[in-house]
Formats: sequence, structure tokens, C-alpha cells
Amino acid sequence: MRPSPPSLHVRVLVEARYGSHAEPAGAIDAMRAAGHHVEIVDPDRHVADLVAPGHSHIDVVLARGRSSALMSLLRAAEVAGVPVVNSAAAVMSVVDKAGMGAVLAAAGVPVPQTWVGPVDVLAGRSDLTFPLVLKPVRGDNARGLVVVQSRRQLATVTWPEPVALAQAFHRGDGVDLKLYVAGDRVWGVRRPSPVAADGAPRPVGTVGEPVVVPPALEDLARRCGRPFGLRLFGVDCVQGERGPLVVEVNDYPTYRGAPGASEVISRLVEGLAPVAAVAA
Repeated sequence: MRPSPPSLHVRVLVEARYGSHAEPAGAIDAMRAAGHHVEIVDPDRHVADLVAPGHSHIDVVLARGRSSALMSLLRAAEVAGVPVVNSAAAVMSVVDKAGMGAVLAAAGVPVPQTWVGPVDVLAGRSDLTFPLVLKPVRGDNARGLVVVQSRRQLATVTWPEPVALAQAFHRGDGVDLKLYVAGDRVWGVRRPSPVAADGAPRPVGTVGEPVVVPPALEDLARRCGRPFGLRLFGVDCVQGERGPLVVEVNDYPTYRGAPGASEVISRLVEGLAPVAAVAA
């Protein structure tokens, strides 16, 4: 039996939109079950003193979200020397989907053909392959996806942002592979794609079917987190002609369909605690 760790004071920064999600709720329950004191903070409803922040009683900060307020509190904790997961820099490095794709490609990770630019200028390029899926550069949770089947259709799209991320759309079998990573653990879940083969949007939120992850995919998942410094992340994959392609990487996902993930996250947080706190 694993010995009980000393009680820690863990601050969890979580945006309100994630308050009812499986994570970080599961990790919070697991940490409390392990005897830790967990303080939940909604960054957008919290006033922080940045001159005298008072982090001395906090051992670790766990954060889920991307709001400006959350990023500010996360950076303040880091400056005060508090261990955090994920770091502000790691989160921001995958918020920009275009920059993220460039980093993955440079690291040798297989990714779909991807372009970024104004939609009207994209429509004039001769090297595009169709169908294409258009995404907001800073989108998440499959929001704002549009599939275009031809150059003519692309020229008629009214896009709400200055630029769009355009990726070759691989229909596959209509099921995507989600790889969840927490520390050294990797889980795999097959889940219906948020976009059907004909380009129609599908509702998100399906738990999906857990699958065994072979060593090659475990290695792929870890390679996707390494350039960004992520400890908690998800990898969205689609099936290409020559194997899986990484569509994007997301910080601190839901871990739906990943058994035991909450307990693994709890132990990861424990492992980040400074020696002084563990010895207390």
C-alpha cells in the first residue's frame, strides 16, 4: 500500500465554464480523499494583490482554463516560486493553434497540411487540397469549425476573424482518436469526430470507447507535449493515408473515458510539492 503523503494546500484555478466538467472535479475529489486541503478559485471572480500576493501557504497550483484572469494568477504564483501545472507559458503555447501546428511540424510530428491567413486570400492559392476544415486560430472545444468542399465554396465563406486556420480534412471512418496524457501515463479513447464525413457538425461531449494505446502512439503522445512543456494535455488524432495525424494539442483536457486519470493527476500534483512541504 502506498503510504499517505503529508497534507498539502493546493489551489485550483478553474474557469467557471469548466466547473461542472469531469476535470478538474475528479482531481479535486482525489486530492481531498488523499487528505489534502483544496482551495477552489474562479479567477474571473477573484481579486489578487499582486504586490503582496500571499502565496506562502500554497504548496501547488493546479489550473484549468485560458482566460486572461487565470493566466495572470498563474503567472503570479510562478513568480512567487509556487509549483504549477500546467505553466502559463505551456498553456499559451497551445492556445495559438497556428503556432502550435508549426511547432509540431518542426518537431517531426505528423500533421495535416495546414495554412493560415485571410479566407479571401486563401481562396486564391493554387496549392490547397479539398475538402478543408476552417478553424479559429484561438478556438477550442470544436467551436466555429467549417468544412468547405471546393475553392468556389471557400470564396463564399464569411469568416468572423481576420485569419483562419485551414487544414486538409481527413474523413477517415468518422471516429477520432484522443490521446490523454498525465505525467507519464497515456490513455486512448476513440470518439466520434466533431465533424461528420459530409462536413456537418456533430454534438460534442460523447465519452467514447477506451482503447489500448500501442507503444508507438504512446511515444507520439509524449512527443506532442514535450516541445510545449505540458504535463496535462490531450492530443487529437485523425487517420491519414500513412497513419495517424495530429490535428491539435490541448492543455488539461476532460479525460473522459480515461479510467484512473483523476488519481494520477492527484499524485502528479503531490509530486510537484516542494521538499519543505513534503517534510512538514
